[in-house]
Amino acid sequence: MTFGLTSWLKQKHPDLTYEVPVWYPASGSADHREWLVVNGLGGYSAGTLSGANRRRYHGLLVSALNPPRDRHIILSKLDEIVTVDGQEYELTTNEWASGVVSPTGYKLLESFTTLPSPTWVYAIGNHYLVKQLTLKWGTNELYACYSFVPGHSAGKVEASIKIRVLAAFRSFHSQVHGSSEFHYPQFVSPKGSVVRINEADRRLCLSWTHGSYEPQRQWWWDFAWHEETARGEKDSEDLLLVGTLNAELSAKQPLMMAASLDRPAEIGDINEPVAFNLKRQRGLLERSALPKNVHNSLLTVACDQFIVKNKPDGDKLTVIAGYPWFADFGRWTLISLPGLTLSTNRYEEAKKVLLDVPTRMRDGLLPLRFLESSGEPEYSAVDITLWWAWALHHYVNASKDKELMKSQLPLLEEAANHFIRGTNDGIRVDPKDGLLLCHRRDGALTWMDSKVADFPITERAGKPVEIQALWLNFLSVCVNFAEQEGLTSSILTQMERLRDQAMKSMQRFWNNETAYLFDVIDGRGRGDRHDDDSLRPNQIFAVAMPYRAFDKEQQQAILTAVDAFLLTPTGVRTLAQADESYQGRYGCGLAHADQYHRDLSYYQGTAWPYLLGFYIEAYVNVHGNTPATLAKVDAILAPLLQQLENEGALGAVNELVDGDRPYTARGCFAFAASTAELMRWQKWKARQSY
Repeated sequence: MTFGLTSWLKQKHPDLTYEVPVWYPASGSADHREWLVVNGLGGYSAGTLSGANRRRYHGLLVSALNPPRDRHIILSKLDEIVTVDGQEYELTTNEWASGVVSPTGYKLLESFTTLPSPTWVYAIGNHYLVKQLTLKWGTNELYACYSFVPGHSAGKVEASIKIRVLAAFRSFHSQVHGSSEFHYPQFVSPKGSVVRINEADRRLCLSWTHGSYEPQRQWWWDFAWHEETARGEKDSEDLLLVGTLNAELSAKQPLMMAASLDRPAEIGDINEPVAFNLKRQRGLLERSALPKNVHNSLLTVACDQFIVKNKPDGDKLTVIAGYPWFADFGRWTLISLPGLTLSTNRYEEAKKVLLDVPTRMRDGLLPLRFLESSGEPEYSAVDITLWWAWALHHYVNASKDKELMKSQLPLLEEAANHFIRGTNDGIRVDPKDGLLLCHRRDGALTWMDSKVADFPITERAGKPVEIQALWLNFLSVCVNFAEQEGLTSSILTQMERLRDQAMKSMQRFWNNETAYLFDVIDGRGRGDRHDDDSLRPNQIFAVAMPYRAFDKEQQQAILTAVDAFLLTPTGVRTLAQADESYQGRYGCGLAHADQYHRDLSYYQGTAWPYLLGFYIEAYVNVHGNTPATLAKVDAILAPLLQQLENEGALGAVNELVDGDRPYTARGCFAFAASTAELMRWQKWKARQSY
């Protein structure tokens, strides 16, 4: 008989009113699908349904030591053995460097859900063991709750559990090998233990509701990370067994164990951590005002996972670009903002991000990213400032916040002035045509920025098409904001003149031979030419921006080319398959693709889900808001909605997919822009039925 997981959850939490997904893994093999929960500080908990850690980034308590960055694995695993009437059942699954999988707890896994927190149901003979993991929002506290559910016809049952605590204090980018150099001193009390995990006095704090704890210090050797093997990275580590908790289990007495960073977590009502997060989730779902279904539940919670505090004790917010390994990137923050916040009616959060973004502007440029360890900004892109205007346009249109618009206009003018006069990396306005010139061949200044040996794989020096589309939009947004406020200035007059000049000059991108746009003009191009006719998705932005330069026939022709050569079910290819540089599989098709081969293929044919959002916007701009358009949008979104339940981190959308069939999901397993664009158009679709 199948365990009624949804009913069990609603019995424990009567205020669980939204739709909950339930997965039923096959018992014949380990289920490698991944799950993710976050704490709003940059930290997270992630792993696989089977319980095996398959990435260096998997861990139950991953904390940002300098929120939201400098993330470290604090608690790696909890290995559990349940004993019922003298018979042992090992719940965990471990994969070893020898190739052995042992134990094989995945064979006992009956069902699983991610909402309201990751929950596993294990079939223990005629009984069930329900395990819940909760990373409490706003804290570095993980709670593991174990509930024993006896079979209906069971008489008196004796049950107990043994939990072995496996830790490895390290940066989540690194690995640990067993060592006797540091002794990990431990201080144990009746219901808690504090393990000193480094010489800077950082601490893993453990607590529990009942049971007896035995401190230990034993290295377990050679855990295998098979996902790292596939990425050509170091793929093993050793974990330290710091202690074992033994406790009785019964239907009336669940066990809770907590793990936290530096300060012990307080355990009260065992349902409280889940209830705390559930209350937050319900508020987000109610605010989003989306129809009640599983996809919208998953999507709303997924959008929330990327919005994090920029300092632990401050009011500033930023956006994590993707889990598990990205920190905050300016480009992905701004592209993601409308979907993550405006489509979910979180205007205050959007405003906080937008007010913080320009505080780090330097010479008109906004940071590309912030370094994981130090948090220092890195300036090496031309488009971040341009995306800022795009995000402001969407925010002002949705919120009608004229105060913020007025406060940002002088900063926009300042940035424009830098571009006009010329700023870093050879970025400047070409006075001959009013377009933005990025003439540094050794720089990767657009979103296609992968490099090998400091040289761009996708060389786009010159005038890239999406940069001009964004520049035209930037100028138009600034002029529009000024007109709304009745403001004028010499720089605004110059911007208006540049807007009109750039509008006309955009026709230089039209390629009469192919009936679509050049990817770059006034660059090196191919051979001796100065224009690059590679068929790439960047021209979509020229049709997707609020302000556009091309007529309807040209825009339709661009869509036709994208449809025919770049569109896949779950993304838009970065290069047409017929191109001699095309790489249809991420990592150039290698089974163990290292960083070099991943970079070679990153923008040479891989398909990106976030681009589907801009393809849809282009389609709506060309065809209008009609029933046929709605049907088209619905068809495009359907595979991505299915991906929420089957690929990557369950409930989120991957960074990229292979350009060739079967379009395997690649990159980071939860990408902000992919998830945000799905939400943006899911909300648009819902509005059409209002």
